[in-house]
Amino acid sequence: MPQVIALTTRFADLDTQRHVTSRTYESMAMEGRYLYLADRGYDWNSMLVSGVRLRALRGHVRFLRQQYPGTTLQVETDAFRRPQQQILWNQVIREKEGAEVAHLQLLTELEGKEGPLPLETMATDAEPTIHLLDLPSFSGACEQVVSSYTMPYSERDAFGEYPVAAIWRIFEEGRWLFSTVAGLTYEKIVEMDTTSFYMGGDYVLARMPRAGQTLKIHTWISKVDKIRFYFMQEVYDGSTLVAAMRDEQLIVSLSRARPQRAPEAFVRFLGAYIEKQ
Repeated sequence: MPQVIALTTRFADLDTQRHVTSRTYESMAMEGRYLYLADRGYDWNSMLVSGVRLRALRGHVRFLRQQYPGTTLQVETDAFRRPQQQILWNQVIREKEGAEVAHLQLLTELEGKEGPLPLETMATDAEPTIHLLDLPSFSGACEQVVSSYTMPYSERDAFGEYPVAAIWRIFEEGRWLFSTVAGLTYEKIVEMDTTSFYMGGDYVLARMPRAGQTLKIHTWISKVDKIRFYFMQEVYDGSTLVAAMRDEQLIVSLSRARPQRAPEAFVRFLGAYIEKQ
């Protein structure tokens, strides 16, 4: 059985669309992971003293129901042993009534001073379907928006490192900066009667960035597929890959508030940044 904790959303969790931001769900999932570790002898204080760290490698997330402030959600956490002592975290966030809000999977290592450590007493249930994907590299078939992003010192955690939610912030900033450079303003969205909702994605963490470091975010659209399109992002320190993400956007009519096939005007407007049309 998964370990379950209850957490409540706040007004501070809202984004500009007045929904609970995606990073809130990852922060809730992180709470679940560290409580799970503490119950198995790895509380965060002892980890700090002994130099043990939970290293994120790659992940998958799916968002299913929008949330608002003041909602108490159940965070269900399971962990499964993978080859090379890696840990697959399978986490579901639900409303009290049971409806699924978000599903997160994260592949990690529990790293000590001399290498990966085993995590004993993990789930005995059948391993869930694994949704982690390998992300393709940029083909060069379209233009990219290249933006700068400096890692803030203040977002580091108790270990002096960045939680996964801080890496998600890089990708979120990249999407906003892409929209700014591409000219996808609110007025243009109204004109085309087209907006999009972030439905989920897959990401890879090649290495953890350093505080104060300025990175380059390369953003483009991999393809438009009927009522969806897919953002691709690669984050670099010079020529070294730091992280990458592929996220799925649902195309929605602004006036009818329902999914729609990508309008020709939308595809034409962003055509220079679309890898496959």
